[in-house]
Amino acid sequence: MQVNQDVIAQLVALLTGQASRTADGATGSLASWQRRQALLCLADSAQTQQVLDKLDHQLYAPTVCNEASKAIELMRDTQVDMVLLDPQFDSVNQGGIAILRHVNSLPPKYRRRTYLVLISPQVKTLDTYMAFLNGVNLTINAADIETINQILDRSIRDFNELYRCYNAAAGLSPF
Repeated sequence: MQVNQDVIAQLVALLTGQASRTADGATGSLASWQRRQALLCLADSAQTQQVLDKLDHQLYAPTVCNEASKAIELMRDTQVDMVLLDPQFDSVNQGGIAILRHVNSLPPKYRRRTYLVLISPQVKTLDTYMAFLNGVNLTINAADIETINQILDRSIRDFNELYRCYNAAAGLSPF
């Protein structure tokens, strides 16, 4: 009977999005240190607060930056898994462009492990063509922030499927 309860607990964790897959394929709850490090580089403080309110803090550890130079310094000093970027971020210093240039200039093995999300009212959510043109992994329309967790989940699942063979050959865990 204990085995069935363990299986049920794992299924509940999977369905609620509170499980992670280890390198051997087993699942378990995410420890606080296993959360994805998310850097928020958003122009509007109201939008930043909305993303912070909606983002699943069990899966993501968000850090807010207000200046491009500090964001780039943080990316150099620590492992940032995901960058949520508004093109108007730190517009005085052309921060959005600076962040895009920095991330896209990373060596391929590091760039592949940095998930870049463009949040703007001018883009369509999950538009892969626009994401490709902008050199990002995902585009999210600012009006769709309410469902950011579902959007990120779907996009990361697609990303992991795309790189499944590469990750297996390189011995890397999925993003």
